[in-house]
Amino acid sequence: MTKYIKKRLIGLIVVLIGITFLSFIMSNISPVDPAEAFMRRNAQTATEEQIENLREEMGLNLPIHTQYLRWLTNAMQGDFGKSLVSNKPVMEEILSKFPATLTIVGMALIIIVVLTIIIGVLCASHKDSLFDNLTKVVTILGVSIPNFWLGFMLLFLFAVSFKLVPVVGYGSIKNAILPSITLAIATSSSSIRLLRSNMLENQNKDFVTYAKARGIPKKKIIWKHIFKNAVPPMITLFGQTIGYMIAGTAIVESVFSWPGIGSYAVNAIFARDLPVINAYVLIMAFIFVICNLLADILNAALNPQMLRESGDL
Repeated sequence: MTKYIKKRLIGLIVVLIGITFLSFIMSNISPVDPAEAFMRRNAQTATEEQIENLREEMGLNLPIHTQYLRWLTNAMQGDFGKSLVSNKPVMEEILSKFPATLTIVGMALIIIVVLTIIIGVLCASHKDSLFDNLTKVVTILGVSIPNFWLGFMLLFLFAVSFKLVPVVGYGSIKNAILPSITLAIATSSSSIRLLRSNMLENQNKDFVTYAKARGIPKKKIIWKHIFKNAVPPMITLFGQTIGYMIAGTAIVESVFSWPGIGSYAVNAIFARDLPVINAYVLIMAFIFVICNLLADILNAALNPQMLRESGDL
């Protein structure tokens, strides 16, 4: 296990360095000059001399590789510089936005787990029934419908038409319900199909036949044998889901005017706030790969045979 974890950590570091390099390069080759954009936004009249002085102050006049190394060194110490819009430390602003994002992500994960287990088990237990066929249609739609469109439809139905929840706002569970559901629908749909498929595959295994021959009740076979063996492949997906949802909240937060890290990043992109953009990409990449790593480690612990086959045990 230790060998496996070390190998994954080395891969994680390589991936993060590659992501930061690409992100930094792509954001800096844009034809829009951040110094000029900042001066035009914050000063009514900005001379070329003022813009050039600001470029020197921000280090934008240095070679791109020097800028990257300087930024990476500071980032490893938790210093991402100051926002060009608010002039506040980027890390401070990002940390202040995280609770809002974690609120809707946490609620979405609860919805995903509950829907996946209940509906996935029912579909596998009643294969090709009316419920199973209806679920197929609904899950296909759930995966296909864009988040932003689904968010607007939920707003129209439950906030505007039926007035069950506020249209916009932050600070209560009611405000978080619709964003959480919007985040959860697509992942729930794919997870339900995967759990159903895994359970149907395990229904034909020898251990299930043996359990039936022993006269074990059907419900016990489903939950103790089939479900238990169908869950491990879901763990990796769940780990990826957590990282994806935290990093992919931008559209949903923008639709619902939710003051989280996603909408903060979108505003930074429009404002050409490079320190915020680069910090956001690095932090989201770190969260994503860490969630994947933890999921893989847990999966390997539950399935040691995987490590034996790879020679990492």
